[in-house]
Amino acid sequence: MTVKSSAALSVKCSETVRGYEVKRLPLGEYLRVMEMLREAPGTVMRVCFPEMDMVQMLGKLSTIDAEGLSEMILRAMDVVPDEAIGLLSLLTGVPADALYADPAIGLDGAGELLEAFWRLNGMENFTRAVRRLAAKAKDIRKKTGFKG
Repeated sequence: MTVKSSAALSVKCSETVRGYEVKRLPLGEYLRVMEMLREAPGTVMRVCFPEMDMVQMLGKLSTIDAEGLSEMILRAMDVVPDEAIGLLSLLTGVPADALYADPAIGLDGAGELLEAFWRLNGMENFTRAVRRLAAKAKDIRKKTGFKG
């Protein structure tokens, strides 16, 4: 077991929102979230265009009419909420069935859960760090003449 420093122990690791504990995520959970986000478009496309490969899907999209578009949107609406609930569940640790069924959560509660996730996981700090790293990488590319 790893011994944590006093700084690590002072980081707030959880918060209760609408009766549910939202926790700070370990890095491995972020990787699960990223995998889910990577797979989500394909999941939606497979539902919108069942039994079609990517070429067939693109062909259908290029010739879609109003009726086909309505059908596609109805199919997407069948899967997109599940994807959104699954993502919110992964981010907050709140079980998906509670997100669907608990009236205490509601749409405003979902927003509060996301805000708690954002605070607990230092997303603003992470975003600032990524911007600094991107600026440094851009500067290095400019100095070295790298175009790739």
